[in-house]
Amino acid sequence: MTETLETRSTQRDRGIRLRCSLAASVGFALLIVGSNIPAPILPIYRDELQLSTFTVTALFAAYLAALVATFTTVARTTLTGSAAVVLPVSLGIGMLADVALWGGHDAVGWLFAGRILTGLAAGLGTGATATIAVAMRGERGRAIAATGTLAGSFLGLVGAATIAEFLPGPTTTVYLCHIALVAIALGLLVVALVSARSVLRVELRGAATSDATIDRDLAAFEVGVPAVAVQDTRRLRWAGYGLGIAGWAIGGIVVGLLPTVVADELGSPSIIVTALAPIVLLGVACLSPYVFRSMRAEAAVVVIAVAAVLCLVGVWLGNLGLILSCCVLWGAGQGFAYACGLRIVTAGLGPVDQGRVASRYASICYGFTGVLAVTTGAVATAWGSVGGMVLQAVVFVTLCTSVAVLGHRRWPAGV
Repeated sequence: MTETLETRSTQRDRGIRLRCSLAASVGFALLIVGSNIPAPILPIYRDELQLSTFTVTALFAAYLAALVATFTTVARTTLTGSAAVVLPVSLGIGMLADVALWGGHDAVGWLFAGRILTGLAAGLGTGATATIAVAMRGERGRAIAATGTLAGSFLGLVGAATIAEFLPGPTTTVYLCHIALVAIALGLLVVALVSARSVLRVELRGAATSDATIDRDLAAFEVGVPAVAVQDTRRLRWAGYGLGIAGWAIGGIVVGLLPTVVADELGSPSIIVTALAPIVLLGVACLSPYVFRSMRAEAAVVVIAVAAVLCLVGVWLGNLGLILSCCVLWGAGQGFAYACGLRIVTAGLGPVDQGRVASRYASICYGFTGVLAVTTGAVATAWGSVGGMVLQAVVFVTLCTSVAVLGHRRWPAGV
């Protein structure tokens, strides 16, 4: 009888944990969906509002600036300890962002306001989701922020491009659809968090760790290799951050710039055609951590660097097939690099520190991405699309070379 009660209690606890982590993951993915909705319709905004290429990339960067500011705040505070409150609030802010973006169909100021609110929502949601996922699922929830980011980005691009192509009101309808989905997800999330409140309270209890403890845990993470000095361990952490930067900066080029570049170079009026590059990229990136499990970090940085050069050649030749081939390679490298880098820098951390360090990691990755996107957009505006692509190729080759040097003979087993 006692065993039966214990078994039922264990099953009930497992069910509560699973529902809570699932609700948090879905809510977070929808936040990222919202952040990527404008990408495929940027050429429409540009034409209807008479925007320059630089202004289009500035819209992308406004989101990143708000995101980085929020990530930095979360990383330096104990906000992740209140993840059960922060995540629902972030979904509410995401709906406000949709309202502002809906109003941006005839005023660019509302677009900037919406992008800033979207960055705030995604920044709060990332740390909160990472905290809840690790609290509910342990090690299996370690890379949930990376997975949700990639999946949400892909679904946002595909959904926005499809709705804009086939439904009336290409710059308004999609936001109304997203508000409805987020509202449903918010209701389910609140119910799941209430049922899991006692479990979360226990799991989130405890103080934050120091960077020295993180170094120790990262050294322990290197299963199958000899113990390394603290300096070597720190170099591995830097290499982990570098992997994430290299992986996510790809999105700044493909999502923030390539749709406009493709529209200019190919002259296609189809929203789906101009959005094909980011759709292919993120679709492959979502599958990459599962399909390319045997990929090594050294291979990932080589793939990213080679794809950057191919992107330059594809834009120079005006060849959509070559650009999409580049995005397939970039997607394989991005999906692996961003998730692998996150696992490296958060190895061995508890739920609260997982959220804090995941926010720091995302802050650095997105910050670099914003700078690269705006700089490349400015160069493309001044010297043409090919000039912008030359810049990104040089940056990626240099960055990937640096990551390979930092991580050489230090990558954890299986990485």
